[in-house]
Amino acid sequence: MTDSTRTIKTGILGAGQPNIATNHQLPATLKSKLAEAVALCDLNPGVFEYAQKYRLKAYTDYSAMLADPEIEMVQIATPDWCHLRHAEMALQAGKHVLLQKPPCLSRDELLKLAAAAKQSAGSLKVLLNCRETRLCRSIKKYIDNGVIGQLREIIINYRGRRFPVDDPQSRYLKAECGGVWLHNSMHWMDEAFLYSSSLPDTVQMFAAKNDCGESRFLGEGPNYWSAIFPMKNNVTFNFEYNTMLLRDGLPGGMQRSLIGTEGEIRQIYGNAGLMLYRHSKEPEPLSTVDAELSPEEDVIESFRLAIDAYATQIVTGVEQSPRINDSLALMNALLKGIESGETEQCLGLEDFNAIL
Repeated sequence: MTDSTRTIKTGILGAGQPNIATNHQLPATLKSKLAEAVALCDLNPGVFEYAQKYRLKAYTDYSAMLADPEIEMVQIATPDWCHLRHAEMALQAGKHVLLQKPPCLSRDELLKLAAAAKQSAGSLKVLLNCRETRLCRSIKKYIDNGVIGQLREIIINYRGRRFPVDDPQSRYLKAECGGVWLHNSMHWMDEAFLYSSSLPDTVQMFAAKNDCGESRFLGEGPNYWSAIFPMKNNVTFNFEYNTMLLRDGLPGGMQRSLIGTEGEIRQIYGNAGLMLYRHSKEPEPLSTVDAELSPEEDVIESFRLAIDAYATQIVTGVEQSPRINDSLALMNALLKGIESGETEQCLGLEDFNAIL
């Protein structure tokens, strides 16, 4: 018998300065009725200011926070290259782990992370809040309601830029960290998984680089990717990720198109609204859920929903979507995408459930 009324006490790692941990995860946890923030941890002494403001414990020693018996769940929001080590430490301590994307940076790290999760008394979940934004929840609702018939193709395009990074020595600029492709793409892979309810079974990617600009605007490796992910249920995910734009003021943003047997849902660049297109009918604007939320409130709410889902999973023992096996399979697809771009080959994706 589980106590569905109890809250999951959580510590947040990486909460010492303005960033995703302090601007989004902390406010979302404070709003939650299922998770309770009890501690913050960061090497930056600013962690004490945040902790004092919200009357939380403050740690600069991660091992000390992991030794705190009150903490059940650790939210990890550290740099990408620290994710594996920090997740392994928390899992070895028996904590439940909510890990920022990307969960790792290589196939070897992916297998190590899976092994650590398998051996731990705690559980692991990748924090994928974008699926909980009002835009994605609205698209999912319309697909499930059959307004475009049976989904056949998902097209997601991004154009803009990730850089500049002020520190020219930053590891975020290095090819070893997978560039922008690994840093952000998991959100859109998960979005395609959300809409199609299916994982990809192959990948073929083309990658290129615009190197005409200052190094701080570029980073190592490609800054353009175009990938095709055929899914296992006859849906195709076409993903174009263009970060070649090097100057301010150029148009950019997200564009989505969900094509079904009876119509199309479209979100165009620079517009968060949705349009429905069907044969022999006028284009029709579609309403979005929680339309009253401001953009910032929408982001925080998306984190709250993701955190609440994990807290519910911990209390009930019932894994909430996306399952960790699915998230790691999507990460594997992104890593295989890099390999496809380098070899110019279409690569198959093995069943990752057999590895976990």
